[in-house]
Amino acid sequence: MFLTPEEKIVFLRKKYNITQKELSSSNLTRQFIGMIEIGKRGLTYKTAKIVAENFNTLLKSKNSATIITPEFLLESKTEQALKKLKTVIESRQVNDNLEIEICFAELDNLNKKKLSILLGILYFELEQISASKKYLEIALTLHKPLENLEILLYLGRIFYYENNFFNFVDLISPDLTKLLKNNTEISTKILYNYAYSLYKIKDIEASNKILNTLLKRKNESEINFKINNLIAVISYSEFNKANKAIKSYKNMLENSTVEEKLVIYGNYLEIFLINRVKIDFKEVKNNILKILDFYETSTDHKFKLYILIAKCYLALNNHKMAYYFYILGLELPDNNLISFDTKYEVTIDILKNISLDEIQMNEITEMFLKFFNLNKNYKMALTFIKNLKSEDRKLDILSKLEE
Repeated sequence: MFLTPEEKIVFLRKKYNITQKELSSSNLTRQFIGMIEIGKRGLTYKTAKIVAENFNTLLKSKNSATIITPEFLLESKTEQALKKLKTVIESRQVNDNLEIEICFAELDNLNKKKLSILLGILYFELEQISASKKYLEIALTLHKPLENLEILLYLGRIFYYENNFFNFVDLISPDLTKLLKNNTEISTKILYNYAYSLYKIKDIEASNKILNTLLKRKNESEINFKINNLIAVISYSEFNKANKAIKSYKNMLENSTVEEKLVIYGNYLEIFLINRVKIDFKEVKNNILKILDFYETSTDHKFKLYILIAKCYLALNNHKMAYYFYILGLELPDNNLISFDTKYEVTIDILKNISLDEIQMNEITEMFLKFFNLNKNYKMALTFIKNLKSEDRKLDILSKLEE
């Protein structure tokens, strides 16, 4: 992909059918060109200038508009790779992951250290989570602990999307004391992700302790809403204190953004699934749908809201509306932040809990096969098949899985 200065001379000669003798001149012998090409002589700027001038004279005689510069000839493979990667990062587009890997492999450790973070963030923005994780983990090995907190911030987000909370806890725990002393916005975000991970692995006491410590920080963090929200979630989901959570949410609604309102309404639905008496499901559902009519939240958030509405309808034994919202969620545009396992689980949830007619059964089966063809999870596939009532349909799907 990239050529050394010596290789460029050989490449250009062969491309334009130029011999060493033709490229030579009074101040550049054929023998010296040969020694440069095999690496026995280095290419200085003075020599590169002569080679470039000789090439340009010959190319002009061949009616070629190509202009060779000494700078082009002298540019190393590392410099070429660095230039290419900087262009990709500035454009915020990646067309070929293999090309990026090849470019990255050409870099020295200093440039790998700088660009691994930038590539990790770029891939995260493009929702290419596995590629993002790969470069951020490289960055982690090239930096001292806590040298660049952005690495930990983005890895926390990646572990969240992977449901890989134990790993994030293990990553942060050794440096927890130092992070708690670092009273910056980015450390607050990392510690919030840490507290959330502790909550997900059921270390509730430790999670609450971190959250309350963060609330005492003097700076008004932009994630204060998330901190207060998680404290409320713990109240209703772990301590059975729905009233306390609802009171907190009512106070939070007054100054919340549209996105934050959707988060609160989604949590109201979760409370409804725990204790129907305390929440007016119809009102909350209508508030969510009104917001979604004019506001575009992320696809993964919309998916979560539709599935929650479906589960609430299911709790009310309204299978028709439950199915409708399950399908709305599953039919959302592909989003790398919604895992295939989650989509599989929804299709299985539908099979287990809703009485489907033939048309609906065909629709769910087609969706399941679509997900399977994109991500061949045989464990999930077998679970799906086990929940089918028709033996003929089971055999039909098994045959399609083997194709």
